[in-house]
Amino acid sequence: MIHYHVWFSLKPEVGEEEGLRLAHAVVAELKGRGVLSRGVVLKNMGSPPKSRLARYHALFEFADDAQMTLAFAGKREEGIRQGPHGRLMESVSEFHVEVFKEV
Repeated sequence: MIHYHVWFSLKPEVGEEEGLRLAHAVVAELKGRGVLSRGVVLKNMGSPPKSRLARYHALFEFADDAQMTLAFAGKREEGIRQGPHGRLMESVSEFHVEVFKEV
């Protein structure tokens, strides 16, 4: 299993409800295309200085490298600034990505 983590903050003018709706739409799109095993959007309940992570965390789980490759190939073909992903990108002020593989 491949775990693709994205920690992000929303722009000040983007409300939480709208931003989370956009994040969930990205998950739904990938699941609908069959290129995502599981996706979840989380809210960090800690605040500085207890937490140094962004307020929101999207976790995308792919069955294997092949499934993740298909997901990213589809996004590159469509364009990363198109669809739900593009709308979310326009709403985010900062983000940090990490990829982990189960061992």
